[in-house]
Amino acid sequence: MKTHYHVIIVGAGFAGLTAAETFAGQGLDILIIDENAQSGGQLLRKTRHRPSLLPRLEPDRMKSKGFALIESIKKRQGIDWITQAQVLGIFKERRLLVHVENHNTPGEKDAGKIREVQADHLILATGARERYLPFKGWTLPGVMSLGAAQILMKSHGVLPARNTLIAGTSPLMMVLAWEILGNRGRVAGLVDQNSMKKKLAFVPLVKDHWPKLVEGALYTARMILSGVPVHQGTRVIEARGENGFTSAIIAKTTPEGVIIPGTEKQCPADALAIGHGFVPNIELPVQAGCELEYHRDKGGWVVRINQKLESSVRSVYAVGEITGIAGAKKSFIQGRLVALSILSRLGKINLNSRTNDFHHGVETLVALNLEQEKYARFLNQLCQVPLSAYGTIPDETMICRCEEITMGTIRKNIHQGFDTMGSLKKATRCGMGRCQGRICGPVILDIITALTGKSPAQVGCTLSRVPVKNVGISAFLNP
Repeated sequence: MKTHYHVIIVGAGFAGLTAAETFAGQGLDILIIDENAQSGGQLLRKTRHRPSLLPRLEPDRMKSKGFALIESIKKRQGIDWITQAQVLGIFKERRLLVHVENHNTPGEKDAGKIREVQADHLILATGARERYLPFKGWTLPGVMSLGAAQILMKSHGVLPARNTLIAGTSPLMMVLAWEILGNRGRVAGLVDQNSMKKKLAFVPLVKDHWPKLVEGALYTARMILSGVPVHQGTRVIEARGENGFTSAIIAKTTPEGVIIPGTEKQCPADALAIGHGFVPNIELPVQAGCELEYHRDKGGWVVRINQKLESSVRSVYAVGEITGIAGAKKSFIQGRLVALSILSRLGKINLNSRTNDFHHGVETLVALNLEQEKYARFLNQLCQVPLSAYGTIPDETMICRCEEITMGTIRKNIHQGFDTMGSLKKATRCGMGRCQGRICGPVILDIITALTGKSPAQVGCTLSRVPVKNVGISAFLNP
């Protein structure tokens, strides 16, 4: 790893990969930093399927495009690629503090050390994580996020359980069911809080997003053929089991998220995978000083950017899910756009002339990006849980798992006036544990909003300081 690069890309998901591929061949020194062992983000983790005599069908067409991107970049010169590395902080003049757990850069021995590297231009493509709605028993062994269940299969070739119940509001539920069934696992049921009426909001978007319709039809067909029961307009209200998860209590809900008495039902299973959409990973942009804005239809707090995808901090750009949750296609588009924007600033290409291909290419990408915003609104509205559901979480339910803080404690402190993210954190220590609020932070924001009626802007966003990620003290003592 060098000490200086023309461009550093943090995050090797779709946005980061596309940007890197666009820079290739332009005579620039590029560094890609990713904290995972394999590049491509969650979508491009390769699923370990059990042997089958029949050909495998892959509904998501973006996956093949992503794998092709990775192979293309690996063959290019001038691109350094570091995996299993964490950016701990960003300082003035785009100086990055990087903890290298492992690396793929030949001739270097930085593993286990902390290094400083500087960029002329910095692209943040830090992706997103899952959103949760806590319920009684959600900390039981065997209860996991949808993404965690995917990682078990993709990275380790292990099913979540022999018989898995899938629940939530996320489109990822259908993907997980497809993957479990494809690996000869069983799906005990799909507990979908969304009603069919809410899903019909996709109809006006079919013209420009018909592959998504085909993808959904394939997922649905497999579940029907496999006899998977689907519970529409239903939510998990409790997970049960003594030493681990054994069953879930589900109940019908109104469109406002209110549980309908008398509709409770017990569903036995060996594991429960659940999720309610995604929230942007904004901790690093926050620490870097980038301005944020709140858009519920974009997934919550997102980085504010201009037309060139530049943040409020000069030469620091934000792309992909941290500018709004919308999926791989939007990340692909923004990755290309930000690279062209930087190449233009460096004088490598001319975007002002209406006679060149780059200008028309950018116009097309801008139009496609705007189209993806329409899909983003539908996606995030589909995943949204009514705020009333957060306000009615039972007092005994654990909210901050790291610090073991219950809903009752949080409710009491909010009523005492600790009704902002900062003040509640100081009063209760919620968000001060190992995960630094990555799990409970978005939940607590929705709880405060539901109980006080305040806007997210009034509640505020948690601060992020160096080191942004947990790191052992030995890394600082090993120069």
